[in-house]
Amino acid sequence: MEKLQHLHGMSDISHESWQRLRASQDYLREFFSLYGYQMIETPVLEPTELFLRKSGGELATRMYTFIDPGGNQVSLRPEYTASILRRVLKEDTTNRMPIRVQYAGPVFRYEADSHLSRQFTQVGAELMGSYDPRADTEVLSLSCMALSGMGLGGHHLAVGDIGVLHKLLESVGLSERAILFILSNIAGLKGGQDGIDRTLERAKQVRLVSVEHRQSYLGASIGDMEEEQARGLLYGLLQWAEVGSLGQREPSEVVERMLRKFRGGDDLVKLQRGLEIAQQLAGLRGHPDFCIKAAGELITSYGLDTAVLNRITEVMELLDVSGLHDTIAVLDFGLVRDLAYYNGIVFELSHPAMETTLGGGGRYDGLARALGSHSNMPALGFAYALEPLLDTLERVGKSEQKGDNASGCVLVLSSDTSTYVEACRLAREMRHKGTPVEVDVCGMGVEQGVSYARAKGMTEVIIVGSDGTSTTHEL
Repeated sequence: MEKLQHLHGMSDISHESWQRLRASQDYLREFFSLYGYQMIETPVLEPTELFLRKSGGELATRMYTFIDPGGNQVSLRPEYTASILRRVLKEDTTNRMPIRVQYAGPVFRYEADSHLSRQFTQVGAELMGSYDPRADTEVLSLSCMALSGMGLGGHHLAVGDIGVLHKLLESVGLSERAILFILSNIAGLKGGQDGIDRTLERAKQVRLVSVEHRQSYLGASIGDMEEEQARGLLYGLLQWAEVGSLGQREPSEVVERMLRKFRGGDDLVKLQRGLEIAQQLAGLRGHPDFCIKAAGELITSYGLDTAVLNRITEVMELLDVSGLHDTIAVLDFGLVRDLAYYNGIVFELSHPAMETTLGGGGRYDGLARALGSHSNMPALGFAYALEPLLDTLERVGKSEQKGDNASGCVLVLSSDTSTYVEACRLAREMRHKGTPVEVDVCGMGVEQGVSYARAKGMTEVIIVGSDGTSTTHEL
């Protein structure tokens, strides 16, 4: 009888490899703990809908999905973020915002190339509860400092902001559907005028461009509804009709196709203008100061408001003084990651010694509502693909560092944005000595900060005043 082999893209792990994986996970867990990120775990198996609500069709085609013996459609987790947020939304988060969590474990994504890993380890962190640019800066800094701590200097950080292009396209007068279409086709737009022409033709094929009349009473009715209301109606019709087999398509995909068909489309002239703006903005990549200046000139040339650049400008300025000496940072307005729930800052981490991306993440303020919350929840995070990260360390002749045990978390408050840099410097000194520290990213006052620290079981609060001096309140 022929011996059974493991599946393509799945690998057995030797004792030595297991030790390296575990050592690196232990280091990262302890490092993230120094910033106040607490470890949690979620199930490997989740309802398929959890990952389809707002992750995009590209992820759906790579998920391991099946019907369990109880008749439920389930999937092996392809990423952690949706599961983490689902868990947080179940809890009473009163007086606990912002919430900082970390995680580590296997994820599963189908790859057509059998030489690529279909199971790999994600290690990451999520920060929920703050819209403040300081939250973006903390997550960006954390993702880079952990790499430096592992000995991987000279890594590259590419930062983009989907929110900038989204707001510009909104001001042009494009629908949400057209904006998402343009964002998903950014890579193709980088091919010059040919890229615009091909994208425009694709837009016509998916009925994104306006037609002179709607073909049915249902189409006319849906065309006048809000996006979510129309989507809910179509879901209900599918259930009411007791539609059986949908072939290889998920119900969400069928609904989106029906929605595109019935809703009509955007004005052709506006869509062309939006594609031109997107193409020119996506071509800006390099030093942050240069890119922001060039983006401002581009936006002004179209008669649009440069205020859309205020947030990314502040984030990059804060990042510049965050002490990332081992990081080569660039601003890339053409960076769009492959998960549709991102709506603001996005970023990727890489290293010249490795062709593949080591990790990345971004802001996803709208995902909570997509998962059933009554309102949006500000949130962002990132994850490393651990196996490529360890391969990169091996190529450059480095090994992961040992971390120290941490206990007794401290909260550091800055009196205003101008003292945030001093608060971060103080936190770095304390973390270097092994003390876990959270830095306020919500602009909390002293009373609110003390209440938050007590709710989290912290030992003390340190307030950095406008003159740079610090005051300690023991709890």
